[in-house]
Amino acid sequence: MVHLALDRDRIVKIFGGEAAARPTCQQLPPNFPGYEPYCPYTLNPGPRGEGSWSGPDMEEAQRLVRHPGTAGSRVTVKVPAFFHKLSDAQVRLLGDYMIELLDELGYVGGVERVATIEDFYTPDLEFQMVVDAWFSDYPAASNFISNRFTCNTSYPPSAGFCDPRIDAMTDRATQTQIDDPAAAGALCAEVDRAIVDQAPYVWLVNPIAVEFVSERVGNYQYNQQWGSLLDQLWVR
Repeated sequence: MVHLALDRDRIVKIFGGEAAARPTCQQLPPNFPGYEPYCPYTLNPGPRGEGSWSGPDMEEAQRLVRHPGTAGSRVTVKVPAFFHKLSDAQVRLLGDYMIELLDELGYVGGVERVATIEDFYTPDLEFQMVVDAWFSDYPAASNFISNRFTCNTSYPPSAGFCDPRIDAMTDRATQTQIDDPAAAGALCAEVDRAIVDQAPYVWLVNPIAVEFVSERVGNYQYNQQWGSLLDQLWVR
């Protein structure tokens, strides 16, 4: 129900606006192998979930909360005080919005800020909800999937998601990537949709890298994996 209720435009504004982030409902980011827009958790989704997020559906989300009788429960969201690329003020705004959202859904929302990296990225962290981010360290769709959504994943904080069927799909896509990257992309799109359908995470936004260079800089090149290629720049 949180997937449906989230106003991702609000999250985009907290991140700095459309120049800094775009809303998303899925694990794979745009301009990446295997990416196909998919969002069943939005107002007026496509026939089979195709397309991008268009707006929250709070009415349906509140109906889902009433159905299992969980309304009135206390829910605490743990937010890292050092959240990547967000200022302290932005972290506070994000926490305030999560409280507002949970209250509107019928819960009693709360936020706890985790002060250090050591306290946050540990298997010992106990949480009901937690806000985190993932940036790939290898330019392949599998790097967005295997570290979070396979049964043997060890990256904390984890939802503990484990589906042997999706493990098999991921293995097939990873092996295909070696010989046929185009075919692997299509397989990764299937894996992405299968994960989204089970909603082990609530995806918020894809950050956008914004860089400024002097007019004296030439041959500026940006790599999706490494960012600015400094060894390719020249300065007049």
